Amino acid sequence: MRPIAHRRHFRALGRAMLPLFFMAALAPSAQAAQWKWRDASGVVQYSDQPPPGTIPARDILQRPGANGSVAQAPSPQSASQPRAGDATQQQAASELDKKIAEKKKADQAAQEQAKLQQQQAQTLQNQQNCLQAQKQLLVVDSGQRMVQIDAQGQRAIMDDAQRAAERARIAGLMSQYCR
Repeated sequence: MRPIAHRRHFRALGRAMLPLFFMAALAPSAQAAQWKWRDASGVVQYSDQPPPGTIPARDILQRPGANGSVAQAPSPQSASQPRAGDATQQQAASELDKKIAEKKKADQAAQEQAKLQQQQAQTLQNQQNCLQAQKQLLVVDSGQRMVQIDAQGQRAIMDDAQRAAERARIAGLMSQYCR
């Protein structure tokens, strides 16, 4: 019977420790999000929110870092000296700007290429339409009898006026496509 009692003891202990474990796990993230500043009366304030805009930058003693760590405010002596991290950040920003510029160039080149392909396709289509119009004009000018289908579905032979109208329509197509 001793092993069962022993297990109950550990279970109870585990249940008691569980909240402590979660509090310990959350403590670093709560601390990392802390702001610390000196207000106008000189009292040090702590918050998870940034200080009011009326607080000068020199009175902000601690700010949350970008990666969750706490960044201490620079001391007045070190504020005049450039930090090694600043140069690294500037270099990273410069590289990012270069990548953005390269991406813009590539996008612009792709747009120009697509526009060129569209123009080439339109030119090819115009050439095909021009050839078809030229063939139709040859048929109209050949003097052969031409037939049209009327509204009732009956075949009707074109007279000279209809042939002239058809020739004018084809000439319009040729002026549009044969440039």
